[in-house]
Amino acid sequence: METKVKTGAEVKGTNAVADKKAPQFVAGNPVNAVSQKEETGKEPKAESTKGGFVNVNQEAEKAKSEPTKLEIKKSIVEKIAEQRAILERHIKLGDELARKIRHRDNLKNIITTLDEFELVLKDNADETDGNYYQGCLLTIKDDNGKTFTTKNPTIIKGVAEQVNSLCTEKLEEVETDIVNLIPA
Repeated sequence: METKVKTGAEVKGTNAVADKKAPQFVAGNPVNAVSQKEETGKEPKAESTKGGFVNVNQEAEKAKSEPTKLEIKKSIVEKIAEQRAILERHIKLGDELARKIRHRDNLKNIITTLDEFELVLKDNADETDGNYYQGCLLTIKDDNGKTFTTKNPTIIKGVAEQVNSLCTEKLEEVETDIVNLIPA
C-alpha cells in the first residue's frame, strides 16, 4: 500500500481502515486531528464565503426584527394617546352618569313631595266633602312675572296627577338610561 506522491497516481485496492490510520497531508503538511475537529463543528461565516463582503439581506432581516428607537418612541406615543382617549371616554361617561343621577334624584324628590302633599290632604279629607283638594291654591308663574292662579279642586287634582304621572314615566326612562350607560 504505497502511494506515489510525486506522480500523483493512487494505489488501487487500499484498505479503508488503513487509510484512516495513515497520516493525512494537505499541501505537503500533516493534518492535525484537533484542527480537523474544530473546522467540522463550525458553520461557515457569511463574510468568509462571500470573499469578505457582508450579506445585505441578512443585515436587513436583523434590522427588521429589532425595532429602532424611533419606532419604540412612536409606539409609546401611540399607546399614551390611546390611553388618554380611553381616559377621556371614561371621564365623559362619568359626567354623563352623574348628570343622569342628579336628574333621577330631582324626579324622585318631586314624586315624593307630591305623594306627601296628597297624604296630608287625605288625612284632612274628613273635614271636606270628598275632594281633598278643596281649599288648595294652584299658581303657575312664567319668567315674565305673569301668573295663573286657581282654587278649583278638580283642576288642581288633574294637574297633580298629571305631574306625578309625567315624573314617574321620566324616572323610568332616566333609570333605564343609567343602566344602559354603565358598561358590562
